Amino acid sequence: MGFYDAWKSKDHVQLFDSWSRIPLCVLRDRYERCNEVRLLNAWLEGRSPNFFLLEVGCATGEFYRYFADRYRQATYVGCDISEAAIRRAQEKYASPGRFIHTDEKLVSVACLKPDVVFCRDVILHQPAPFDFLHRLYELAHQAVVLRLRTRDEGATETDPEKSCQLNYGVWAPYIVLNCKELVSCLQQFLPPPCCIRLAKHYTVLGGQHARFLPKDCYYPKTATAESALLIEKGTGNDACTVMEEAMPEHLQLGLLSRVLARLLRR
Repeated sequence: MGFYDAWKSKDHVQLFDSWSRIPLCVLRDRYERCNEVRLLNAWLEGRSPNFFLLEVGCATGEFYRYFADRYRQATYVGCDISEAAIRRAQEKYASPGRFIHTDEKLVSVACLKPDVVFCRDVILHQPAPFDFLHRLYELAHQAVVLRLRTRDEGATETDPEKSCQLNYGVWAPYIVLNCKELVSCLQQFLPPPCCIRLAKHYTVLGGQHARFLPKDCYYPKTATAESALLIEKGTGNDACTVMEEAMPEHLQLGLLSRVLARLLRR
């Protein structure tokens, strides 16, 4: 089986589709606790409401439901490698071209030219994460916002046999990027970014959720994190501002939200 087979399984579709039964208020609460959504909303504040966002790895389209409510004048397109997930998204949120099935190299969306590329929990499952990140940067006209996994100490391990996770019965890459290597890579992109902002929710990644990671990812001193990253493209003449900060997330839903979510999942 290939690295990407896990995301094409029926279990993957059913897991993400379960969020469609959750009220919008609960969905909004959940997303706005995530650092990547915080960075996206902060960057968009004060900008033109008529922008175009491409979501890479949209699954069954639940982020669209949040996005369309908050940014009613914006254009959204989502893409995913799972035909079943895209088909389900199209059934729920019908509109021509809103959800596109694509391959691992994103060929189907290469001509779209979105203002912003938004990508949650996809790059960590890529066998060549830095190349994939460069592809996202090429797609975006203004900025890329994504969620990934980072480490402050120790080199990036890109061998998927040594850093992986069991998803739906399939071993997939689970790559934790060293922050210095990540920033250095981004600064080589053309045109160079004018802003790199990395918001880190520190947590020990080793030993959780069927992960097989390098041994040092089991130690707090490695400072692994679930991180959000904002990359803003420059004009070629801008100095690059780099900001790294600890930004704890509180993803546990409030009492009312938990009750509503539990009732609607029955």
